[in-house]
Amino acid sequence: RARPSWTRKRGTRGAIGSTGSRSLSRASSPAPVRPVGAHPSRVDPSALERATPTAAHVFHVLNARIALPTSIPRASTVYGWPALRRDLIKEGGLTEKQLGAVFTCGAWSVQGGRFAAGLIRDALGTKRTACGCLLCVLLGAVLVATVASDNFAGLALGMLFLGLGSGAQLCIQPVTGLFPENASTAMATLSGAFQISGLVFLVCSGIARAGADRLGAYLAFAACVCVLLALSWVYLPYGFKFTNDDEDKRGKDESKAASERTVDRDEEAGVTRGVTEDRDEEAHVSDAAVVLKEAASGEASDGKEGEGDDGKDASSAVAVAPHKPPPPLSHLTRRGQLLSDEYIALLVWFSVCVTPAQYYVLSIGWQLERKGDDAGDYTRAFVVLYAASAALAPIGGAVADKHGVGFAQGLATALTGSSFVVLLSDSLPAQIAGMTLYSVGRLFVFALFFSNIGRRFGFAHYGTLVGFGMLTSAVLSMLQYPMFTLAIDESVDWVNASCAVAIAGCLPYTSWLSRRERGEKRGLAGKTANEEAQRF
Repeated sequence: RARPSWTRKRGTRGAIGSTGSRSLSRASSPAPVRPVGAHPSRVDPSALERATPTAAHVFHVLNARIALPTSIPRASTVYGWPALRRDLIKEGGLTEKQLGAVFTCGAWSVQGGRFAAGLIRDALGTKRTACGCLLCVLLGAVLVATVASDNFAGLALGMLFLGLGSGAQLCIQPVTGLFPENASTAMATLSGAFQISGLVFLVCSGIARAGADRLGAYLAFAACVCVLLALSWVYLPYGFKFTNDDEDKRGKDESKAASERTVDRDEEAGVTRGVTEDRDEEAHVSDAAVVLKEAASGEASDGKEGEGDDGKDASSAVAVAPHKPPPPLSHLTRRGQLLSDEYIALLVWFSVCVTPAQYYVLSIGWQLERKGDDAGDYTRAFVVLYAASAALAPIGGAVADKHGVGFAQGLATALTGSSFVVLLSDSLPAQIAGMTLYSVGRLFVFALFFSNIGRRFGFAHYGTLVGFGMLTSAVLSMLQYPMFTLAIDESVDWVNASCAVAIAGCLPYTSWLSRRERGEKRGLAGKTANEEAQRF
């Protein structure tokens, strides 16, 4: 065969097509650096593996696509309450305070239900827990569809069961493990799906106005839940992971074999005619060492036989992935994390932000009507804006990844608090801006609570930390109903202003956390620089 133009003469050290580099690359776990212009056989085989569509990858994508729509119809359905509230008022039978109590039942079960679902998931696994949550949603939808508008107990139970369905969010969150390089974005996307479910009541209200009545609209919703229940039972995993270990291992083996065959063909084409196998075996260590050393330092090797047998030259030229330090508080025990100053501060921040946020959803329909929204246009706009804010979910994760969770939590706090300031205005058009601020701020508050625990505490006790936080905020959020009755009986402006002040009081915490993160980042950068200096 004609000698390829890119090869060197026989016996020249550092021939890129030699079999020696293959032997060394197989022996060392990190992938060697590919010099500019090097032959494609130098491409990291793991890149080929990641690009190969194996059965395991198809399994992962299927799980991800099932998990996301499964969480949409059940997660925060109750937060589309303003649309259902208007329908119940038109039908008549309950006072404003009774309607507020109905919503409070649903809002409480959303928070407390996730804590219970986390405990059940740890005992029974993902599939059983998720399907149990869907059954609760199914029961709640049937109750809302069938009970009379003056049946306080029936409507309260219906909202309670709908809220319990949100516990499946904790079952779905481990799907972010399928995207290790974009875990924060994946987590924020799930939080966005959580808010999209607020459209359910608005869609059902539209169907009811079209002639199906409340009975037909919510029974249609129940039928959709039945379909998702079947899909969840078929596709969701029994255990706690969304990866199929057997399929993943088989896919990796197939990808590895394919990449090795590709490397073999490329190297075969580069070996000149007349070079014997004995000569290749004799020079393979020296050839690989030259290529690797040139890639790392740009200097040629002295060509001594046997150089690199001890792995020194190879290790200096291996592309080592930057070491990602463990979460700062991951070394603590479960008790240590629960009692740490950072977790207690996070818990206070989350509870203080969530309680006014629950009151906002409870009272926004009534407040808009006081400002002149007799036709309900602005009430429907709130539900749409609440769901549309899901499109901005990845931005919250990106901000946290780039600037830290402390900075991102400060942004979420400012957005949520500003929405209550806008409520002090009697202008209806201004409320569009206020509802937008609220929807985005609330989305970021929940997404960053989950992200903070993962980034700062790790995942060893993730379920306990998240569940306890949800339970605590559920207990404190019961204050939303006394706040609502106070707004009706006394002064709504005073309650709104108090909410804005309480949320603003959390800003010093976010500033403190941001400074701590910056200090840790500087310390890590200095440590990394010292390690690099010592190595070279």
